[in-house]
Amino acid sequence: MISVDRKKFILDCLQQNETVTTSALVQALHVTAMTVSRDLKQLEENGLLVRTHGGAMLPNYIVAETSYAKKKMRDTEVKRRIAGTALQQIRAGMTVFFDAGTTTFEIADRLKKAAPANITVVTNDLHIGVHLYSQPEIRTILLGGVVLPETGAVAGSMATEQLARYGIDLAFIGTAAITEDFFLVVPTESKCVFKRKLLAMSEVSILVADRSKFRKKKLYKAAHMSEMDRVITDYPFTKAEAKKAMPRGEIIAI
Repeated sequence: MISVDRKKFILDCLQQNETVTTSALVQALHVTAMTVSRDLKQLEENGLLVRTHGGAMLPNYIVAETSYAKKKMRDTEVKRRIAGTALQQIRAGMTVFFDAGTTTFEIADRLKKAAPANITVVTNDLHIGVHLYSQPEIRTILLGGVVLPETGAVAGSMATEQLARYGIDLAFIGTAAITEDFFLVVPTESKCVFKRKLLAMSEVSILVADRSKFRKKKLYKAAHMSEMDRVITDYPFTKAEAKKAMPRGEIIAI
């Protein structure tokens, strides 16, 4: 395949998925990683994509909020593996917070099926609240406020103020993206403020994020990964990265 056709293929992939990995392109195009890297570099120079660690993304992907439906379809197998590991962290009698997101939804789904005794769930995710409320073994508290139509997340000052009323034993925290310096970043100020409050109110905080979230950008820095107690992920940390990201906390690799 000639260069022009390869680049068209890469851009088509990005239009469909918003991100793409070098390894996937190598397999699809039957070329070397060096060839793919060269194509990505030229496309970036023309302003058509932004290169990331191990791939590329659309330029507007760093600021846009992706719809819930698209998020739900991405990396489902990895999210379920993360969920299986995360479920092991929950004990009977806990008050557990589920941050809004599709990975946290998978954990909530596992919890519903496991039906542990005497669990209270607090969440700012409409999808999670609706999914759990009918499970009699789980007391479900849905925070109030404005529901964002793109994601079903509840955001705003009302949700943040209400969060302060609860003692959270364990919080599963998601994020829109994670920068190269391992900051958790989100697209809106209200989400940033909410996550800061959630960290302050939680006895134990666990970040759940698959590798597609890493080395990307959003507008607002909510926290540094080192502020988490644990992270559950399939991201392949190097020793240097692990020391920088989680100098005291635990990385649970799946």
